[in-house]
Amino acid sequence: MKNVRLLGYIFILPAVLAMIMVHIIPMGWGILISFKDLTIRNIRNWQEAPWCGLKNYIKAFNPVTTVGQRFLRSLQNILVYGVVTISVGFFIALGVALLLNKPFVGRTLVRGIILIPYITPDSVAYNFWRFIFQSRIGILNEMLLRIGIIQEPIMWLVGRNTIWAVIIASIWKGWPLTSLMLLAGLQTIPMELYEAAKIDGASAWQCFKYITLSYLKPVIKTIMIMNILWNFHAYNQFVVLFGENVGIHAEVPNTLIMREAFENYNYGQGSALSVILMLMMLTITIVYLYVFRAQRDE
Repeated sequence: MKNVRLLGYIFILPAVLAMIMVHIIPMGWGILISFKDLTIRNIRNWQEAPWCGLKNYIKAFNPVTTVGQRFLRSLQNILVYGVVTISVGFFIALGVALLLNKPFVGRTLVRGIILIPYITPDSVAYNFWRFIFQSRIGILNEMLLRIGIIQEPIMWLVGRNTIWAVIIASIWKGWPLTSLMLLAGLQTIPMELYEAAKIDGASAWQCFKYITLSYLKPVIKTIMIMNILWNFHAYNQFVVLFGENVGIHAEVPNTLIMREAFENYNYGQGSALSVILMLMMLTITIVYLYVFRAQRDE
């Protein structure tokens, strides 16, 4: 028995070492330097960089400082981005999943085709949308002008509309995976339940509410926590669409962290912002899982 247990530990040892090297050590180092005044001036001897305690963390939430203003604004931007992208993308995905769950000719082919946006590399997908959002030669403005919705081209890639541009592109990129997961959940629902409900006089809405949604709850729970973590850690879409300088209206925590650490060379402040973001996501995840567990136990 001991030999079997030892063999199991040996098998998981490479994965444990990889986790330590790739995740634990960098995370610990990042937390350590977040308490230091580490900049490009003392990065060579980072061990001797002066300790600053919670100064970097306090500065992040101080609206008087430049970093505080930008960080609070980035949280507001990512909240708008996350809420709109997740909610709209989910309803689009649910509608498509319900349609694809019905039998029709070529259903298998269509199921594969809808994954094209998701499997397209970020650099390709968001550069494609960057061309669409061009103010003078972009397809979107051209269509809106022709049908009379707008009278002059909209600046999608500069100014206040940037956040909506990246939201539209991200919804297009993300909903296919959600739809596929929901479709997998729909196919586990026994058809006998719907037949029995119809015999008892249940309406289509009642069938959807009490059967479809009930069976999809575990899938929806997984989808939501994945989307929350992915969308609130967004970076690629913003940089590809708007370049390194995304602008104040589209700045999110990850772009601010990159700018603060690798453009302003304030590594301690950048690490503090990273730790804050990690703690926020951890808190959201714990609360989310606790609420779902409480609902399940009722």
